[in-house]
Amino acid sequence: MVKLMSARLRMEPLVLAHAREVFSPLQDPDIYTFLPEDPPTREALDRRYAFLEGGKSPDGSERWLNWVAFLRGGDTPIGTFQATLPQGEAGAIAYVIFPRFWRQGYAREMAASIVRHLFATTEVPSLYAEIDTRNTGSIRLAQTLGMTRTVTTYGADFFKGASSDEHTYVLTREGLGDDPPELSEPV
Repeated sequence: MVKLMSARLRMEPLVLAHAREVFSPLQDPDIYTFLPEDPPTREALDRRYAFLEGGKSPDGSERWLNWVAFLRGGDTPIGTFQATLPQGEAGAIAYVIFPRFWRQGYAREMAASIVRHLFATTEVPSLYAEIDTRNTGSIRLAQTLGMTRTVTTYGADFFKGASSDEHTYVLTREGLGDDPPELSEPV
């Protein structure tokens, strides 16, 4: 994995040391409104990042690529991005942007840079994201990336006392086009 740069962001491959930098922003409960989890403990985050640093599933059948995005000129983390890439199949993507950076275009910049990088450097035929139907911000992001909604799963999950429905959005290599929203610059 390589470090990527965009106009305002530096995206570093996730390592255990990043847990210290993102722990505090990950405690914001607003992040978990549409996620079936709660803020992690420090120990749980350390274990998760140590595990993810390996970059592959335990059986080796999937590549697990994770980045932490920072403001380009400093050490302020703005969010994380993950891609799960099974051999020869569609890859799954997901991200978290810390609330302080919502509605400023950072999610789009990060996602567009990494998605472009994934299509340029891997054989993944397409990428998909599963998004809670109530999460209008993530739905807009998927649409601006050129993703197309393919299915809605009703009752996909039940958490925090409510049923959750999910849209699946897909982006193919052809759907990315020749002029992506942001090009990444490997460093």
